[in-house]
Amino acid sequence: MKTLRFFVAIIALLFLVSGYSASQYAALEGTAPTYAEKIDCPPVQWFALVLLLVCVVFSFIRDKEADGK
Repeated sequence: MKTLRFFVAIIALLFLVSGYSASQYAALEGTAPTYAEKIDCPPVQWFALVLLLVCVVFSFIRDKEADGK
């Protein structure tokens, strides 16, 4: 379970960093409105929802390794 949590955290971190970098690049290039239109689509919204739900589910699952220490 610890490994799954680690991978979910890495995936979330990668998407946050890449999204922030892309938005900053678009803002500096002056193409922020078109970037916002492209990113505001159902696949991105569904991915964000699934990632949020996975994080919520993992928050309710106990870590057996931590309980034994």
